Amino acid sequence: MAANTLIGLERPSQLRLRNQEIEKKERELKELRHRYFNAKTRTEKQRLQEKDRKIRQEIARLLINDGWNETTAKKIASFDLYDQNASADWFDPEWMFGVVDGFDIVIGNPPYVRQEKIKLIKPILEKQNYKVFTSTADLYVYFYEKGHQLLRDRGMLSYISSNKWMRAKYGEKLRNFLKNNAQILKIIDFSGYRVFEQTVDTNIILLRKANSTKEHQVNFVEIKSNLQDVIGYINQSWQTIPQEKLSDSAWTLADEKVLALKEKIEKVGTPLKDWDVRIYFGIKTGFNEAFIIDTETRNRILAKCKTQAERKRTEEIIKPVLRGKDIGRYYYKWAGLWIILAKFGFYKVAHLYPAIVEHLSKYEKQLKNRGQCRYTRGGEKQVKKDYEGQHHWLELDNNPTDEYLEEFEKEKVVWQRVTKKFTFCLVQKGIYILDSMAFMVGKDLKYILGILNSKLSDFYIKTYVHMYGDTGFLLSNQYVERIPLPPITPQNQPIVQKIETLVDQILAIKNHTPDADTRQLERQIDQLVYKLYGLTEEEIKIIER
Repeated sequence: MAANTLIGLERPSQLRLRNQEIEKKERELKELRHRYFNAKTRTEKQRLQEKDRKIRQEIARLLINDGWNETTAKKIASFDLYDQNASADWFDPEWMFGVVDGFDIVIGNPPYVRQEKIKLIKPILEKQNYKVFTSTADLYVYFYEKGHQLLRDRGMLSYISSNKWMRAKYGEKLRNFLKNNAQILKIIDFSGYRVFEQTVDTNIILLRKANSTKEHQVNFVEIKSNLQDVIGYINQSWQTIPQEKLSDSAWTLADEKVLALKEKIEKVGTPLKDWDVRIYFGIKTGFNEAFIIDTETRNRILAKCKTQAERKRTEEIIKPVLRGKDIGRYYYKWAGLWIILAKFGFYKVAHLYPAIVEHLSKYEKQLKNRGQCRYTRGGEKQVKKDYEGQHHWLELDNNPTDEYLEEFEKEKVVWQRVTKKFTFCLVQKGIYILDSMAFMVGKDLKYILGILNSKLSDFYIKTYVHMYGDTGFLLSNQYVERIPLPPITPQNQPIVQKIETLVDQILAIKNHTPDADTRQLERQIDQLVYKLYGLTEEEIKIIER
């Protein structure tokens, strides 16, 4: 049957004893459906279907008399289990199947729909009072709690879904819910092995609806690359982790030594979000072909300016820009590209920049077709995809404000958001970056840069970061801001200064020769970082492996 599993029936709010007359009709309905299942002739089935319909109508009448909402009662009355083409916009195991105390097994592959595409149903989901509700959660998250609700005590649930909930910020409530309301029996985490054709990484989970104990161990397997015999690998690679060690901040599947080292790093350090830094995404243009130009095009636009004043203000909103592939570990290579900073509200002053408008007008059709765009034609507002866009077609996609753009005019640490290898570099003032990257500004950037590029940080980030198919790791801002760095104190100041000196040496070399080998200097930083965290030789070996 087809139904909206996530939406339950609206029941009376006040607590009351079950109506015996309604219970009697429920039993009649259940018995009738058993008889239907064993019916041999079409005539007999039709007779039972008609009787089923009449009992449902009687139940609806009794429910209304018992204080139920009339709309809910009519939904129950109109639900036709025998119509294979019908679907219900609600789900209730009691009224659909006669199951009152829950199912023995819930198994499924919840639909993977990103949260941006469920805006219209978020208020409906919120009214269902899901404990895991978060405004940024993808749709499949709610199926976990719903599946748990549908189980009887000690019933079993097994899902295959996106594994992002295990580490993403929006999965925190779900992680807490499962840890405290279920015994997690098995987890298979496919972090790099493609189960489906989509880029989303998946996990398989098996759990029991029962309270966990301190002694309970979770069996897990991590699969980080494509394998010929994945089933054989799973059968031979089971490890265990205490369920109580699964943290609300992220589920790290690892042995006791790795978990202990992760906890030690967290105790020594302070998360980056609590430092005097600010973290931002790069600029999203919505259509790079229009807003990203080479030097030749920039010169052509400037040459078309009719006055010196126009040329000056036009030059001020064309800035050098970096793409993801332009940055590496400690260095970047500017490819001679520029970005046109048509910020939010640019269309109001567009008449002051005729040369830029002329350039952007070549791409007018593509720019107007962006999902976030609104524009005017014939005096009437045209709306894309039934919702109002956020900016004029002449403007950049993420509505950059003056305050946001000012941050690019500062020295900044930059990294790629999707990458196979974590690389952080220092980018000078006035250079902008695209949204394939993120950046931070603030104090102590060279000290922070040295630690972020260290082996210890690489090890720590991999204990919780989200994989993004074959592309690599998804190093979004929420993952970077939780990296714990040792606070600078009078006691560790000498080590901090040595790290900053080594970073200066590496930057000087890389600025002159980006491809130069600086591994020897980087190894010195690694050793200093180990000292900052007070690691033992055994702990260092875990990281070096």
